[in-house]
Amino acid sequence: MDLFLYALPLLLLMLVIPPMHKEKSKEAIVSDAPPISDSQLKVTVYNPEESLISEFPLEEYVTCVVAAEMPASFHEEALKAQAVAARTFALSRMKGLYGNMSDHFGVHVCTEPKHCQAWISKERFLQVYGNENAWEKIEKAVEETKNIVMTYDGILINPLYHSNSGGVTEDIDAVWAVSGEVPYLKSVYSIVDESSYEEYEKKVSFTWDEIKEKLLEAYPESEVKSKFSKEIEILSYTSSGRVDEIRIGSIKMSGPAFRELLSLRSTNLEISFPDKDTVEIVTRGYGHGVGMSQCGADAMGKKGYDYIKILESYYTGVEVGEIKQ
Repeated sequence: MDLFLYALPLLLLMLVIPPMHKEKSKEAIVSDAPPISDSQLKVTVYNPEESLISEFPLEEYVTCVVAAEMPASFHEEALKAQAVAARTFALSRMKGLYGNMSDHFGVHVCTEPKHCQAWISKERFLQVYGNENAWEKIEKAVEETKNIVMTYDGILINPLYHSNSGGVTEDIDAVWAVSGEVPYLKSVYSIVDESSYEEYEKKVSFTWDEIKEKLLEAYPESEVKSKFSKEIEILSYTSSGRVDEIRIGSIKMSGPAFRELLSLRSTNLEISFPDKDTVEIVTRGYGHGVGMSQCGADAMGKKGYDYIKILESYYTGVEVGEIKQ
Protein backbone atom coordinates (compact mmCIF):
# COMPACT_ATOMS: atom_id res chain seq x y z
CA MET A 1 0.00 0.00 0.00
CA ASP A 2 1.41 3.36 -1.07
CA LEU A 3 0.56 5.38 1.99
CA PHE A 4 1.71 8.53 3.64
CA LEU A 5 0.35 9.97 6.84
CA TYR A 6 0.87 13.20 8.62
CA ALA A 7 -0.89 14.83 11.50
CA LEU A 8 -2.93 17.98 11.01
CA PRO A 9 -3.13 20.68 13.68
CA LEU A 10 -5.91 19.90 16.10
CA LEU A 11 -7.30 23.38 15.67
CA LEU A 12 -8.22 22.60 12.08
CA LEU A 13 -11.79 21.44 11.85
CA MET A 14 -13.41 19.82 8.90
CA LEU A 15 -16.29 21.68 7.29
CA VAL A 16 -19.13 19.17 6.91
CA ILE A 17 -21.59 20.34 4.25
CA PRO A 18 -23.86 18.55 1.77
CA PRO A 19 -22.06 17.55 -1.43
CA MET A 20 -22.08 20.21 -4.12
CA HIS A 21 -24.00 19.25 -7.23
CA LYS A 22 -23.36 22.04 -9.71
CA GLU A 23 -22.80 20.51 -13.13
CA LYS A 24 -19.65 21.74 -14.85
CA SER A 25 -18.67 21.50 -18.49
CA LYS A 26 -15.71 19.12 -18.62
CA GLU A 27 -14.00 17.05 -21.28
CA ALA A 28 -15.43 13.61 -21.88
CA ILE A 29 -13.99 10.94 -19.62
CA VAL A 30 -14.70 8.04 -21.96
CA SER A 31 -12.73 7.79 -25.19
CA ASP A 32 -10.81 5.34 -27.37
CA ALA A 33 -7.59 5.88 -25.40
CA PRO A 34 -6.05 2.95 -23.48
CA PRO A 35 -7.20 2.25 -19.91
CA ILE A 36 -5.55 4.21 -17.14
CA SER A 37 -3.09 2.14 -15.12
CA ASP A 38 -3.21 1.71 -11.35
CA SER A 39 -0.05 3.77 -10.92
CA GLN A 40 -1.72 6.76 -12.55
CA LEU A 41 -4.67 6.91 -10.18
CA LYS A 42 -4.03 7.90 -6.58
CA VAL A 43 -6.65 9.43 -4.31
CA THR A 44 -5.86 11.58 -1.28
CA VAL A 45 -8.14 11.02 1.70
CA TYR A 46 -8.70 13.10 4.84
CA ASN A 47 -9.71 11.19 7.98
CA PRO A 48 -11.20 13.74 10.43
CA GLU A 49 -11.33 11.25 13.32
CA GLU A 50 -7.57 10.88 13.25
CA SER A 51 -6.70 14.27 11.70
CA LEU A 52 -4.71 12.43 9.03
CA ILE A 53 -4.29 12.65 5.29
CA SER A 54 -3.44 9.49 3.34
CA GLU A 55 -2.86 8.56 -0.28
CA PHE A 56 -4.15 5.29 -1.76
CA PRO A 57 -4.34 3.63 -5.16
CA LEU A 58 -7.88 4.25 -6.39
CA GLU A 59 -8.97 0.60 -6.39
CA GLU A 60 -7.76 0.09 -2.83
CA TYR A 61 -9.71 3.18 -1.75
CA VAL A 62 -12.83 1.89 -3.51
CA THR A 63 -12.55 -1.46 -1.71
CA CYS A 64 -12.42 0.29 1.66
CA VAL A 65 -15.43 2.44 0.76
CA VAL A 66 -17.55 -0.53 -0.32
CA ALA A 67 -16.63 -2.32 2.91
CA ALA A 68 -17.83 0.68 4.93
CA GLU A 69 -20.89 1.61 2.89
CA MET A 70 -22.56 -1.73 2.10
CA PRO A 71 -22.94 -5.00 4.06
CA ALA A 72 -20.71 -7.73 2.66
CA SER A 73 -23.72 -10.05 2.96
CA PHE A 74 -25.42 -8.20 0.10
CA HIS A 75 -25.57 -9.78 -3.35
CA GLU A 76 -22.36 -9.62 -5.38
CA GLU A 77 -24.06 -7.58 -8.12
CA ALA A 78 -25.11 -5.01 -5.51
CA LEU A 79 -21.51 -4.86 -4.28
CA LYS A 80 -20.36 -4.31 -7.86
CA ALA A 81 -22.88 -1.50 -8.29
CA GLN A 82 -21.63 0.05 -5.06
CA ALA A 83 -18.04 -0.24 -6.28
CA VAL A 84 -18.86 1.59 -9.52
CA ALA A 85 -20.69 4.32 -7.59
CA ALA A 86 -17.79 4.70 -5.13
CA ARG A 87 -15.22 4.82 -7.94
CA THR A 88 -17.24 7.36 -9.91
CA PHE A 89 -17.65 9.49 -6.79
CA ALA A 90 -13.90 9.51 -6.13
CA LEU A 91 -12.88 10.21 -9.72
CA SER A 92 -15.41 13.03 -10.06
CA ARG A 93 -13.90 14.69 -6.98
CA MET A 94 -10.38 14.09 -8.29
CA LYS A 95 -11.42 16.01 -11.41
CA GLY A 96 -12.99 18.78 -9.32
CA LEU A 97 -16.50 18.25 -10.69
CA TYR A 98 -18.70 18.30 -7.58
CA GLY A 99 -17.21 19.85 -4.52
CA ASN A 100 -14.33 21.89 -3.29
CA MET A 101 -11.11 20.33 -2.05
CA SER A 102 -10.71 23.30 0.29
CA ASP A 103 -13.48 21.68 2.33
CA HIS A 104 -10.86 19.20 3.53
CA PHE A 105 -7.45 20.81 3.25
CA GLY A 106 -6.94 20.42 -0.47
CA VAL A 107 -7.34 16.64 -0.65
CA HIS A 108 -9.77 14.83 -2.92
CA VAL A 109 -12.18 13.22 -0.44
CA CYS A 110 -12.80 12.64 3.25
CA THR A 111 -14.08 9.70 5.29
CA GLU A 112 -17.12 11.56 6.66
CA PRO A 113 -20.19 9.96 5.03
CA LYS A 114 -22.30 13.11 5.41
CA HIS A 115 -19.81 14.92 3.21
CA CYS A 116 -18.12 12.29 1.03
CA GLN A 117 -18.06 8.51 1.53
CA ALA A 118 -17.51 6.25 4.53
CA TRP A 119 -14.24 4.34 4.61
CA ILE A 120 -12.78 1.49 6.68
CA SER A 121 -9.33 -0.07 6.51
CA LYS A 122 -8.91 -3.81 5.97
CA GLU A 123 -7.32 -4.12 9.39
CA ARG A 124 -10.23 -2.39 11.10
CA PHE A 125 -12.78 -4.36 9.06
CA LEU A 126 -11.28 -7.68 10.13
CA GLN A 127 -11.03 -6.47 13.71
CA VAL A 128 -14.71 -5.52 13.79
CA TYR A 129 -16.20 -8.29 11.65
CA GLY A 130 -13.48 -10.96 11.76
CA ASN A 131 -14.43 -12.30 8.36
CA GLU A 132 -11.69 -12.71 5.75
CA ASN A 133 -14.19 -14.26 3.32
CA ALA A 134 -16.36 -11.15 3.48
CA TRP A 135 -13.39 -8.94 2.66
CA GLU A 136 -12.43 -11.19 -0.25
CA LYS A 137 -16.00 -10.99 -1.56
CA ILE A 138 -15.77 -7.19 -1.57
CA GLU A 139 -12.34 -7.27 -3.23
CA LYS A 140 -13.74 -9.54 -5.96
CA ALA A 141 -16.62 -7.13 -6.66
CA VAL A 142 -14.18 -4.24 -6.96
CA GLU A 143 -11.77 -6.21 -9.16
CA GLU A 144 -14.55 -7.36 -11.50
CA THR A 145 -15.60 -3.74 -12.07
CA LYS A 146 -12.09 -2.31 -12.24
CA ASN A 147 -11.96 1.07 -14.04
CA ILE A 148 -15.74 1.02 -14.62
CA VAL A 149 -17.53 4.33 -14.02
CA MET A 150 -20.81 6.09 -14.80
CA THR A 151 -21.09 9.07 -17.13
CA TYR A 152 -23.86 11.26 -18.50
CA ASP A 153 -23.18 12.94 -21.85
CA GLY A 154 -19.57 11.82 -21.44
CA ILE A 155 -19.10 13.47 -18.04
CA LEU A 156 -18.65 11.65 -14.74
CA ILE A 157 -21.85 11.80 -12.73
CA ASN A 158 -22.37 12.66 -9.07
CA PRO A 159 -23.44 9.17 -7.93
CA LEU A 160 -25.36 9.77 -4.73
CA TYR A 161 -26.80 6.77 -2.91
CA HIS A 162 -28.70 5.90 0.24
CA SER A 163 -29.74 2.89 2.31
CA ASN A 164 -33.42 2.26 1.46
CA SER A 165 -35.75 4.19 -0.85
CA GLY A 166 -39.00 3.14 0.79
CA GLY A 167 -40.17 2.22 -2.71
CA VAL A 168 -39.39 5.45 -4.57
CA THR A 169 -36.29 7.64 -4.78
CA GLU A 170 -36.19 11.43 -4.45
CA ASP A 171 -35.34 14.28 -6.84
CA ILE A 172 -32.01 15.85 -5.95
CA ASP A 173 -33.48 19.37 -5.99
CA ALA A 174 -35.94 18.37 -3.26
CA VAL A 175 -32.99 17.79 -0.92
CA TRP A 176 -30.26 20.20 -2.02
CA ALA A 177 -30.14 23.44 -3.97
CA VAL A 178 -28.74 22.66 -7.41
CA SER A 179 -27.72 24.77 -10.36
CA GLY A 180 -29.54 23.52 -13.43
CA GLU A 181 -31.04 20.14 -14.18
CA VAL A 182 -29.45 16.90 -12.98
CA PRO A 183 -31.40 14.46 -15.17
CA TYR A 184 -29.81 11.29 -13.78
CA LEU A 185 -30.89 12.09 -10.20
CA LYS A 186 -34.64 12.21 -10.68
CA SER A 187 -37.25 10.36 -8.66
CA VAL A 188 -37.83 6.79 -9.86
CA TYR A 189 -39.84 3.90 -8.49
CA SER A 190 -37.82 0.96 -7.26
CA ILE A 191 -38.52 -2.01 -9.52
CA VAL A 192 -38.16 -4.40 -6.58
CA ASP A 193 -39.76 -4.64 -3.14
CA GLU A 194 -37.56 -3.23 -0.37
CA SER A 195 -40.02 -3.78 2.48
CA SER A 196 -38.33 -6.94 3.79
CA TYR A 197 -35.30 -4.93 4.95
CA GLU A 198 -35.05 -3.59 8.49
CA GLU A 199 -34.24 -0.17 7.04
CA TYR A 200 -37.61 0.05 5.26
CA GLU A 201 -39.85 1.23 8.09
CA LYS A 202 -39.51 2.50 11.63
CA LYS A 203 -41.94 3.89 14.20
CA VAL A 204 -40.71 6.44 16.73
CA SER A 205 -42.56 8.33 19.45
CA PHE A 206 -41.90 11.69 21.10
CA THR A 207 -43.58 13.53 23.90
CA TRP A 208 -44.69 17.04 23.03
CA ASP A 209 -42.19 18.39 25.55
CA GLU A 210 -39.36 16.56 23.78
CA ILE A 211 -40.31 18.11 20.45
CA LYS A 212 -40.67 21.58 21.97
CA GLU A 213 -37.26 21.26 23.58
CA LYS A 214 -35.60 20.26 20.30
CA LEU A 215 -37.44 23.00 18.43
CA LEU A 216 -36.50 25.74 20.89
CA GLU A 217 -32.88 24.61 20.88
CA ALA A 218 -32.69 24.86 17.10
CA TYR A 219 -35.04 27.84 16.72
CA PRO A 220 -34.95 29.99 19.89
CA GLU A 221 -37.42 32.43 18.35
CA SER A 222 -40.09 29.75 17.86
CA GLU A 223 -43.47 29.90 19.56
CA VAL A 224 -45.46 26.76 20.31
CA LYS A 225 -48.72 26.14 22.10
CA SER A 226 -49.92 23.27 24.23
CA LYS A 227 -52.42 21.75 21.76
CA PHE A 228 -49.72 20.03 19.80
CA SER A 229 -52.05 18.19 17.40
CA LYS A 230 -52.73 21.58 15.81
CA GLU A 231 -49.13 22.72 16.09
CA ILE A 232 -47.61 20.19 13.68
CA GLU A 233 -48.81 20.43 10.10
CA ILE A 234 -47.36 19.05 6.87
CA LEU A 235 -47.73 21.87 4.35
CA SER A 236 -46.53 20.23 1.14
CA TYR A 237 -45.04 17.08 -0.33
CA THR A 238 -42.39 16.41 -2.97
CA SER A 239 -43.14 14.51 -6.17
CA SER A 240 -42.00 11.29 -4.47
CA GLY A 241 -44.43 11.73 -1.57
CA ARG A 242 -41.85 12.89 0.96
CA VAL A 243 -42.36 15.91 3.21
CA ASP A 244 -41.40 19.08 1.38
CA GLU A 245 -42.39 21.65 4.02
CA ILE A 246 -43.76 21.32 7.55
CA ARG A 247 -44.84 23.72 10.27
CA ILE A 248 -44.17 23.28 13.99
CA GLY A 249 -45.69 26.10 15.98
CA SER A 250 -44.57 29.35 14.38
CA ILE A 251 -41.69 27.77 12.47
CA LYS A 252 -41.86 26.51 8.89
CA MET A 253 -39.03 24.25 7.79
CA SER A 254 -38.10 21.91 4.96
CA GLY A 255 -38.61 18.18 5.18
CA PRO A 256 -34.84 17.54 5.41
CA ALA A 257 -34.59 20.11 8.24
CA PHE A 258 -37.42 18.35 10.11
CA ARG A 259 -35.70 15.00 9.61
CA GLU A 260 -32.49 16.43 11.06
CA LEU A 261 -34.30 18.10 13.96
CA LEU A 262 -35.75 14.80 15.20
CA SER A 263 -32.99 12.51 13.87
CA LEU A 264 -35.47 10.64 11.66
CA ARG A 265 -34.50 8.04 9.09
CA SER A 266 -36.38 9.64 6.22
CA THR A 267 -38.66 12.46 5.09
CA ASN A 268 -41.08 9.84 3.75
CA LEU A 269 -43.22 9.84 6.87
CA GLU A 270 -46.63 9.90 8.51
CA ILE A 271 -47.49 11.71 11.75
CA SER A 272 -50.20 10.71 14.23
CA PHE A 273 -51.23 11.62 17.77
CA PRO A 274 -52.19 8.44 19.68
CA ASP A 275 -52.83 10.31 22.92
CA LYS A 276 -52.79 13.84 24.30
CA ASP A 277 -49.05 13.90 24.96
CA THR A 278 -47.54 11.68 22.26
CA VAL A 279 -46.46 12.34 18.69
CA GLU A 280 -45.91 9.17 16.67
CA ILE A 281 -43.94 9.22 13.42
CA VAL A 282 -43.63 6.32 10.99
CA THR A 283 -40.82 6.69 8.46
CA ARG A 284 -40.33 4.64 5.31
CA GLY A 285 -36.91 4.28 3.79
CA TYR A 286 -33.56 5.33 5.20
CA GLY A 287 -31.44 8.24 4.03
CA HIS A 288 -31.88 11.26 1.78
CA GLY A 289 -33.46 9.09 -0.92
CA VAL A 290 -31.46 10.43 -3.87
CA GLY A 291 -29.82 8.09 -6.36
CA MET A 292 -29.24 4.38 -5.79
CA SER A 293 -31.00 2.51 -3.02
CA GLN A 294 -28.54 0.04 -1.53
CA CYS A 295 -31.30 -2.29 -0.32
CA GLY A 296 -32.91 -1.99 -3.74
CA ALA A 297 -29.60 -2.92 -5.36
CA ASP A 298 -29.38 -6.02 -3.17
CA ALA A 299 -32.96 -7.01 -3.96
CA MET A 300 -32.33 -6.53 -7.69
CA GLY A 301 -29.23 -8.69 -7.50
CA LYS A 302 -31.24 -11.45 -5.84
CA LYS A 303 -33.79 -11.16 -8.67
CA GLY A 304 -31.09 -11.80 -11.27
CA TYR A 305 -30.26 -8.26 -12.39
CA ASP A 306 -26.60 -7.46 -13.04
CA TYR A 307 -24.81 -4.40 -11.68
CA ILE A 308 -25.20 -2.43 -14.92
CA LYS A 309 -28.98 -2.83 -14.87
CA ILE A 310 -29.01 -1.89 -11.18
CA LEU A 311 -27.13 1.33 -11.87
CA GLU A 312 -29.18 2.20 -14.95
CA SER A 313 -32.42 1.74 -13.00
CA TYR A 314 -31.47 4.29 -10.34
CA TYR A 315 -29.39 6.76 -12.39
CA THR A 316 -31.58 7.69 -15.34
CA GLY A 317 -29.85 7.85 -18.72
CA VAL A 318 -26.30 7.10 -17.57
CA GLU A 319 -23.69 5.12 -19.46
CA VAL A 320 -21.66 2.50 -17.63
CA GLY A 321 -18.23 1.93 -19.12
CA GLU A 322 -14.48 1.88 -18.70
CA ILE A 323 -12.62 5.04 -17.80
CA LYS A 324 -10.07 6.14 -20.39
CA GLN A 325 -7.37 8.77 -20.51
